[in-house]
Amino acid sequence: MENQPLDDDFEDSDDDLSELYALLPGWFAERMVIDVWSFGLLMVTGDIIAISSINKITQDASGALWLDVTLLDQQYAEKEINGHKLFYAPTSRTESSVNVAHIVAAFELADT
Repeated sequence: MENQPLDDDFEDSDDDLSELYALLPGWFAERMVIDVWSFGLLMVTGDIIAISSINKITQDASGALWLDVTLLDQQYAEKEINGHKLFYAPTSRTESSVNVAHIVAAFELADT
């Protein structure tokens, strides 16, 4: 069964963002959905997935939430932060999906 999008366009609707805020922490939702920046998702493995934005959130048949993200490419200079490996897009194709249940923390990788 295909994942069902909870929303297709977070940027243009306060109702859409309200739905997102109910599912994810406010800062996480607001900054990572609306802005394109250098963000990190700390995974339960201790690795950090380097992303530039969250494009969509979906829910699979089991109820698990998934983030469709754009990965940063390997041009980003850092290879690790505080002993945590950074994972970048291994090819020029930067679209990916991440299971929300495996994310421990979300943060910016660069100063604003």
